[in-house]
Amino acid sequence: MHKADESSIQGRTKSGMDYYILPQKDFGEKMAAVLVKAGANHIFWKTPEGEQIEFPQGIAHFIEHKLFQQKWGDAFTELTRQGAVANAFTDGEKTVYYFSCRESFMDNLKLLLDFVQNPYFTEEDTEKEKSIITSEITMYDDDPSWVVYYQMLEAMYGKHPIKNPVAGSAKTVGEVTAESLQAAYDAYYTTESIKLICTGDIPVKRVQMAAESVKKRETELQPFFPEEEDEILEKYRERKMGLQCPMFQIGFKLPPVKKGERLRQRVAMGFVLELLAGESSPFFQKAYEKEFLDEPMGAAYFCGEGYAFATFTATGRHPEEVAELLGKELERLKRDGFAWEDFQRIRKKMLGRFLRRLDSVNSLCMGQIEWAMEDATAAEMNRLIKSMPKEDAEKLLQNALSVDTMVLSVVR
Repeated sequence: MHKADESSIQGRTKSGMDYYILPQKDFGEKMAAVLVKAGANHIFWKTPEGEQIEFPQGIAHFIEHKLFQQKWGDAFTELTRQGAVANAFTDGEKTVYYFSCRESFMDNLKLLLDFVQNPYFTEEDTEKEKSIITSEITMYDDDPSWVVYYQMLEAMYGKHPIKNPVAGSAKTVGEVTAESLQAAYDAYYTTESIKLICTGDIPVKRVQMAAESVKKRETELQPFFPEEEDEILEKYRERKMGLQCPMFQIGFKLPPVKKGERLRQRVAMGFVLELLAGESSPFFQKAYEKEFLDEPMGAAYFCGEGYAFATFTATGRHPEEVAELLGKELERLKRDGFAWEDFQRIRKKMLGRFLRRLDSVNSLCMGQIEWAMEDATAAEMNRLIKSMPKEDAEKLLQNALSVDTMVLSVVR
């Protein structure tokens, strides 16, 4: 098993790009990712003089589509020809380009670093891409899991861009031009915001040399985010989509977390969510006995600049009753607390889940992408899980989660 505190190499190139190299000698697969710490939320920017600039919603996702299209041809096709499986994604906080392969790793890595640094935006190609992205948006609009998630965020947030779909809307996509793509690229894709992550049986020295080839890029623009109210907008939202069994999300709007404290809070919240609604929790036992749920709800926690929220996802015919039961269980847990034995059991579960992640090239790379957002490594995650005090989870439970900021989103 790969150990979290051994063999990993973290560094910074002369141009200012951070890199994380995690060799795994006994694996045939190799993986590389370029993380850009700018995503769909980054639409508001300021110049040094205080002038405000607003990019169209969805422009980070539009750039993700367009970067593969190079002046010489299609980078995605070339990666495939070189034996790689490539992809990319954008979310609120970041944009990521990645590939995995068994052969020709350095050729694929050089290609990845090359096309990410060399945008080729033309008006003709930009117009062509609009119809593709609009079709993608239409597909998402018909996806109940997508609808129930953004319906929840719209009930929570009035101003913060986290409530906006990552790809934008047909209207905002229509506002994108080659000029605005280049302006957004110049703001987002600075050397400081880009990080390289490589995992698997990889040649460390050659990867470091390739990382040093990345050119320095800077911007004078600074992102900003509208100040959000603490309160939610609505307690309940529903949409009918003809589902046989309703899908629902129960969300809690939480106070924003300062940079530097987010990774610790992610770990602490992992304990809290498991203790509140995990498969061994009193809540789930009650929900199961009442035939509200057949399996535990999926739980997740998200935080970034100006926002934080926790969410539980499930399907079932009694979403209102489940939400009411969860609210009561939250109040009980805040009143009675939780036992040391339960806390330790959750710690073992989280540690086991974390260590299993280190046994997969893909999982380790994807994990390091998340940890790199907070300038951390697997070793730091390992330490946090092992050392998290029970008092920190109790304090978070008391101060962050409240039925007053609970939202129920249902798709039927």
